[in-house]
Amino acid sequence: MLFGSGVVVPGPAAAATETITVYAGGGGDDRGEVPALLFGANHRYTFDGYGVWDAAAGAPVPDVVAKARAMGMSLLRWPGGTVGNTVWWKGTIGQNRMCQRDGRASTLGVLADPADDVLPARSPSYGLDEHMRFAAAVGAETQVMVPMTIGNPFDAADLVEYLNTPSGDGVNPNGDIDWAEVRKANGHPEPYRVTHFELGNEHYLANQRYWMAQNTAGSPTPVKEAITQYINGGTRRITGAGLGKLTLRDAAGNKLCTGSTAAVPSDGTPGQIFNVTYPSVVVGTFTLRVGGTTWRRVDSLDTAGPTDRVYTLRPHIGEVAFGDGRHGAIPPSGASVVADYTSTHLGFVDFYRKMKAVDPKISVCATWGAANFPDWFRKLAPAGSRYDCLAMHPYTNFKAQGRADWDSPLEAHDWHMLSAWDQSEQMVDVRGAVDAHTGTPHPYVAVSEYGALWGPDQDNPFPEYAHSMTHALYMATQWISWLEMGIPWALGNDFSSHGWYTLLGPPNSGFVYSAEAVAREAVKPMFESRGSRIRHSIAVDSMRDPSDTELCDANAPARCREKYHKLWVTATRDPAGAVYLMVVNRSPTAGDAVTARVVVNGFTGNGTAEVRQVAPADFTAHNDAQTPNAVTMARSTVPVDANGFNTTFPPYSITLLKLPRA
Repeated sequence: MLFGSGVVVPGPAAAATETITVYAGGGGDDRGEVPALLFGANHRYTFDGYGVWDAAAGAPVPDVVAKARAMGMSLLRWPGGTVGNTVWWKGTIGQNRMCQRDGRASTLGVLADPADDVLPARSPSYGLDEHMRFAAAVGAETQVMVPMTIGNPFDAADLVEYLNTPSGDGVNPNGDIDWAEVRKANGHPEPYRVTHFELGNEHYLANQRYWMAQNTAGSPTPVKEAITQYINGGTRRITGAGLGKLTLRDAAGNKLCTGSTAAVPSDGTPGQIFNVTYPSVVVGTFTLRVGGTTWRRVDSLDTAGPTDRVYTLRPHIGEVAFGDGRHGAIPPSGASVVADYTSTHLGFVDFYRKMKAVDPKISVCATWGAANFPDWFRKLAPAGSRYDCLAMHPYTNFKAQGRADWDSPLEAHDWHMLSAWDQSEQMVDVRGAVDAHTGTPHPYVAVSEYGALWGPDQDNPFPEYAHSMTHALYMATQWISWLEMGIPWALGNDFSSHGWYTLLGPPNSGFVYSAEAVAREAVKPMFESRGSRIRHSIAVDSMRDPSDTELCDANAPARCREKYHKLWVTATRDPAGAVYLMVVNRSPTAGDAVTARVVVNGFTGNGTAEVRQVAPADFTAHNDAQTPNAVTMARSTVPVDANGFNTTFPPYSITLLKLPRA
C-alpha cells in the first residue's frame, strides 16, 4: 500500500495537524528488503557519453565522477534507449571501431516500407569499455540494453562472454573468438560481472519498430504482428533502398562518423564503403544496382580485375565494399547505389536462450512495456520459453496524455503531481498481469527509463520544469512508489545531455547539478544503507485541490478535477537498527507547511534525529549556469523524546530523517 505523506523540517514545535506513525519493531511490520539499485539513470553512448568521457585523456571527467558519486548513482545504462537500438557492440571496442547507427531516426519513411528510413552516424568513442571504466569510477553497476534491431543472438551471447567470463581459463563458451581474451587485450583481464540485461528498447512504439511491422491502432492486425516479431523474430523485404555512408573522410583522409544511411551516390573514389539501414541481410536475397546496372557479389576483392563490377557484403552489419580500380571497379562518380534485400532477425526467445547459455546467473528482461505483453508471450512464444523480468518505461508524457496546455507554472506543477499516480497504477497493473500469466518464479518488473517530459512545444510558461524543484518532487514521489512496490532496480531519465532535462546540465554549463541531483544526494543514505522497508501510516492526510477551471480547460483531460496528497512518505530500518523516514511535501503553495507528530513504535532512539532537507524558495526554483545554487541541501538535527516529536515540513520540500538506535 502506498501512503501519501510529507517532508520534515526542523523548527519551533507547532501544533501537529498530521500524525505519521512508523512501526519499527520488525516481524509482521517489515515489508521486504530495500532494493540496492533504485538510484540509477539511463545513460547514452553518443557524444562521448554527452561529455562524461575525456577522449583526449582516455579517462572519465573528474568533475562528473565526483557529482555522480555525490548523488548516489547506483546503476548506469549503456548504450542508452532509442539511440542505442541500432548499436553493434563489437564496433565500439578496441582500435578498429565502426561508426554506429543512431536509432533516433532523422527521417522515417513510409510506415509500410522502411527503405527510406535515415539513421545518422555516431562515433563510438564512448564504447563499452569506456562505459565500464566510467561506471567503476562512479561506483555504479551497469545495466545493458542489448540492441535487437540490427543485432543477433550470437552477438548477444558474445557480449555476455566478453563481459562476464574469465580470461586465461581456456574456456570459450561460444567457440570461434574467445571474447574474454579480447577483453583482456583491451585492458581488462577480470570479468565485468554485469547481471542486468534487457532486449531492445520501446519497440511497442511505431517510431521504434524499424524493420518490424509498423501497424497502427487502426490497422486490421494492430500490434500483434510486431509483437510476434519481437518474441519470435521475422523478416522484412526492403526494395529500392538507396545505400548511405556512415563513415566519411575529411580532406586529410581521416575517418569521420558524420554520415548516415541516407542514399548518397558514388563519389568516384577508390575503396568506397556503403551501408544498408537494417542488417542482418539474407545473402541470397541481396541484389545491388549501381547506376541501374546490377553488380555481382564476391567473397573477396583480392582476385577481382580492375574493370570487374563486383562488391563484397558483410551481411550481419550491412556493409558493402567496392574495389579500388586495381581489384574491382570503382562505381562511377554520381552513380546511384540501390539495393533490394530481405532483412532477417531472430526474436527475444532466441536471444534469451543464447545469452543464458553463457551465464545462467544473468537476468534478461523483455521490454515490450505493456500490460498485455505477458498474455501475448504466453500465447506466442514456444512452450517452455520465459523471461526473467519485464522492463518498463512509466513516463509521464504530458503531450500524449493531453496535459500540456499549461497556463502557468502552478498548473504545470499540479499536473506533475497528479500524473505521478498514473504511472504507479500502470506499474501495479503490469505486475499483476505478469503474475497472472507466468509460472513461478514470477518474472519481476523493473524500470529502465522514467520521468516527466514532453511539455508544451510553444508558449511554455514553465520552460525550466524538467530541471526544477517540481521535477525533483515528481521523481521523489516515484522513488517512494518504486520502493514501496519492491521494484529491484530503476533508471531515471537521463544522466547527462546537451539539454536541461537531465541530472547534470549540459557540458558547456559545467555540468550543473540539477534539483533532482540535489534531492538524490539528500535521501541517498536511506537507499544506500539498505535494510528493510517498514510499515507506516499517516492520519489526517492533507490534500491539495487544484483549480478545476485552470486544469480542465476545453479538453478536460483525465484527473483534471481530482485532488492529490500533499505528503508522500516512506520508512526503512537499516541493518544497525537506525530508522529512516523520508517525507515529501508536494504542495506548491507558499506558506503551506505541514506540521506532523512523528511516532516510532518498537524503537528506542538516542534522542536526536539527523535531518537532510531540500527546501528552496519556490517550487519553480532550478539550478542553471547563472544560479547553480538555487536548490541546495541543508543538514540539521532535531530533538526526539520517547513519545515522539513534532516537526514541520515546508511546502515543495524533500526531507530525510535518520533516527539512530540508542
